[in-house]
Amino acid sequence: MQNNKLNLIETTLHDLTGHSYSYVQCLLKANEAYNFDMHVWMDRRAKNLLDKSVCTPHPYFYRPLRQLQKIFLYFKLLRQPGVIFVGTSELWDLQILAFFAKHFKPKAKVFVHSHQFKQTPKKIASLKRIAQLGLDFTLVTPTEKLANIFREQGLRCDVLECPTYPPMTNMPNKTAKFSKVLYAGAARSDKGFSDVIKVLKYNRAQGKNTLFEIQISPPSSGRYDAGVQVALQELHALPHRNLILHQDTLTEEQYLHLFENAICLLIYKQKDYHDKFSAVALDSFYAGCPIITAKNTWMGDVAQRYNAGVALDSYAPELVQAAIDKISANYLEYHNNAKRAARELLELHDPKRTLEYIKSA
Repeated sequence: MQNNKLNLIETTLHDLTGHSYSYVQCLLKANEAYNFDMHVWMDRRAKNLLDKSVCTPHPYFYRPLRQLQKIFLYFKLLRQPGVIFVGTSELWDLQILAFFAKHFKPKAKVFVHSHQFKQTPKKIASLKRIAQLGLDFTLVTPTEKLANIFREQGLRCDVLECPTYPPMTNMPNKTAKFSKVLYAGAARSDKGFSDVIKVLKYNRAQGKNTLFEIQISPPSSGRYDAGVQVALQELHALPHRNLILHQDTLTEEQYLHLFENAICLLIYKQKDYHDKFSAVALDSFYAGCPIITAKNTWMGDVAQRYNAGVALDSYAPELVQAAIDKISANYLEYHNNAKRAARELLELHDPKRTLEYIKSA
């Protein structure tokens, strides 16, 4: 590696919500053992977000123009010695980097961490064109299924799990006992928010009246999609007995306490998440919180491997409710299995592995 400067690109990082904040913070903490000169390029709204962190923050991106700003930033950073690490990349990042690398030899070492890839003929063709250039970039993904998509187009791709530390909050040391059903994270259609509301309504129709705790904060765009808007109208029309809603951003400790004695509904769209990693699922396992999710996804595979939840083919409310009943009747067993999964996942997702990978590449 040419020098010790590491430019970490997280264009949507602007507050404590979402995976970007924990992604960046755990790398900064792990850096105590590596001493990279860390520079974090993020949303301009995050002006004071990293004031107490050991790094050089760059509140750079203006959301409506961020894709254009990437062109100028990558041009600048590619001409400097050091490392560029795109923490949450899109195809556009690869396209920009490839375009410049065709016209001059980059001085920087480039790492691109892709968390998802929606396959379309146009996007696949673009990957094939990039692969033909034979560029000296390092492409990594958090799951084997996702890595195979890139490999099939001729790109070299390694599996590198998303970095994360175990929660540093003081969870009560008491026997686990089921108390609620949880939906954690931003309210989005691809994360099955509408299906969660259907399960809630079915639960009440069956006279169960289980406590539901639901985050209804908008995604990083600040806008709810059309399906979520309809579901929110249905939700707010319901009596608010046995219902806790969180509209505002939670602190890290408040967020992590959501998982205590809960069953977490991760009834995400299988077609969107068949090859994707989920930070919320990992948070669930770390807290000993069993999950209900989709088969043939990273989440479902882990839940089934450790018997730390139930993976479903369909989210019909009666099937989700049956899964809730199954887990709640044997909650302590599922809780212990989730903790067992967490112990093994902790090693795989240790952020030191990410920095060691960068250092040794």
